[in-house]
Amino acid sequence: MIKLALLFSVLLSACTGIPEGLTAVDDFDVQRYLGKWYEIARLDHRFERGLENISATYRLRDDGGIDVINQGWNSKNGEWKQAEGKAYFVEQPDKGRLKVSFFGPFYGGYNIT
Repeated sequence: MIKLALLFSVLLSACTGIPEGLTAVDDFDVQRYLGKWYEIARLDHRFERGLENISATYRLRDDGGIDVINQGWNSKNGEWKQAEGKAYFVEQPDKGRLKVSFFGPFYGGYNIT
């Protein structure tokens, strides 16, 4: 059972890595990152399909992390679709490496390169 738990934690941590050949930004300033950002291009992800006017809003959390609110307009339904998540620094706060979760304990890498 301990080996299974260890394997599971290793697999989950692999999801927060940085791709080979990329380096995260040093001297990252979280204050400049906070606020609302608008999408100018995207990969075709299932969760954004059919949405327009997509944005992401970043706010500091009391626990040192960052709230992430992604939203987009669904013109077929005439309503906004929104997903709320949380992000935490993988290394030190001045390094552009975070892990982001929109689904409970499952995190994915969010690397600013």
